[in-house]
Amino acid sequence: MTEIDKRAQVKRGLSGVYFERSYASDIDGAAGELRYRGYSIHDLAVHSTFEETAYFLLQGSCQLQTN
Repeated sequence: MTEIDKRAQVKRGLSGVYFERSYASDIDGAAGELRYRGYSIHDLAVHSTFEETAYFLLQGSCQLQTN
């Protein structure tokens, strides 16, 4: 067992897990807003399909549909 293996701690859920920055999301608790990559989660839910939103969150760009 390596030194890294000895120090690794497995946590269930997100209890006790903290991070400082996220480039994908922004939470403004005072305003009650959640934004992903600059877009309101409300706008994504209203104007995008599940597949479009999933692609956007994973890839970081919109997949435009053309007719």
